Amino acid sequence: MLMDYMKYLFAGFLMVCFSCSSEQENDLTFIGGRVVNPNSSYVTLEHNDEVIDTIPLDSNNNFGYEFAQEEESIYTFKHYPESQNIYLKPGDSAVLRVNTLEFDESLSFGGSSSAENNFLINMFLLNEHDNELILSYYKISPQRFIEKTDSIMSLRLKNFKSLKAESEFTAYFENIAESTIEYEHYDMRERYAFLMKKYIPSKFDEFPDYYFDYREAVNFNHPDLVSNFSYMRFLDNYLRNKSIEICETENRDCFDLNDHQNLKRRLNLVHDLFDNEYLKSNFFNRFIRREIVFSKTEEQLKETLALIDKFDLSALDKEELHQLTTIQSKYLVGKNLKDLSLRTPAMDTVQLYQISKAKPIVMYTWSALTFESKKNNLKKIKELREKYPELDFISINLDFQNLNLWRNALKRFNHPSQTEFQVVSDVPPNTYGFFKNYLNRVYVLDENYSLTNNSLSLFDPKLESHILEVLNR
Repeated sequence: MLMDYMKYLFAGFLMVCFSCSSEQENDLTFIGGRVVNPNSSYVTLEHNDEVIDTIPLDSNNNFGYEFAQEEESIYTFKHYPESQNIYLKPGDSAVLRVNTLEFDESLSFGGSSSAENNFLINMFLLNEHDNELILSYYKISPQRFIEKTDSIMSLRLKNFKSLKAESEFTAYFENIAESTIEYEHYDMRERYAFLMKKYIPSKFDEFPDYYFDYREAVNFNHPDLVSNFSYMRFLDNYLRNKSIEICETENRDCFDLNDHQNLKRRLNLVHDLFDNEYLKSNFFNRFIRREIVFSKTEEQLKETLALIDKFDLSALDKEELHQLTTIQSKYLVGKNLKDLSLRTPAMDTVQLYQISKAKPIVMYTWSALTFESKKNNLKKIKELREKYPELDFISINLDFQNLNLWRNALKRFNHPSQTEFQVVSDVPPNTYGFFKNYLNRVYVLDENYSLTNNSLSLFDPKLESHILEVLNR
């Protein structure tokens, strides 16, 4: 049924495409499709994090777009906040259909390169399922885990070999597909090692000497895999594990991934490991921003600024990071937030001291674009409110550049608005995007509005112990 629908959709888009341009270039690449239950009025097509174009949806939530493509590659199709990879080669006519309620699970492709793209999305879903497999394997021995994951890789390579025999894949795509399988295998090894080392260290001692031998086969600067989910996740988990290995020799608390020193170690690894500019920039930007927003002291911010100078950055990039450190400097441990300006759902501006008096405060941040996270947060907050009536719990929305987005989200929650507020900010418009670094964060203040912790989340096991520490002062 779905395949019939995709054929119908593909034929329809080709008719639209040809009717719009009788002089269509044969080598233009076409991508079109339909977004069911759209979150916005457009989609974007990106390549290596650079936006190729913003494509509007029509009244039926369809879109179509042509562009000149020099060589086959992996692109990113994005309908915020979701995104997924898509393989395209010059002259392709590709269509897709996606329902935002189940973005990855519903995504399907028709037209040319549909076999390649349906393979990639199926691999993505299988790899997501591997998360559950790793958790279910924690009881088995490391040797048994090696055997099981080797078997999974062998089966997937065998299935791809069969698919390859009945398809006309290019050498480029075959490399992408086989690398996707191999790096998912490597990534499972890294994630299992992390879990065992952190939670069952006695089992980590049982790891055979050859467990990490696959690392010798890794290309840490593969130019064709910079948008590949398996490859990028492997690199992320490799950096995490290497940081812990370095840390252990220094006898520190190694497993706090948002710890300033942990992030600093990973940044140094990024500097030394990657020659590929895209990979270096991607990981640097992610880690340096986390290091900034998880800084607790002025000294840590100074260390971060010194590290920024170690990388060869444009003047614009350095300016943006300096702006982010300026924002963070207002929310360091010990800072007083008594006069923090907030907006009520009725559009009144109030200061924090007018909302809460003589009680410690837990403030937690969210965005209407992370709707499911907010629903989970509400359950957790209800539990914490009942457990700690001595505290005030205040919700801070960060969508200050879009007031209606916030107010409409509150209506959907059907939740009392007395504790719902939105941050009021006078930062320049070009820094609005920085606030996404502060999503789903918790800030704990004592009864004098002094910030006691700025690096927690609602589901952090350290949150309640810190709450008790504040209450018992």
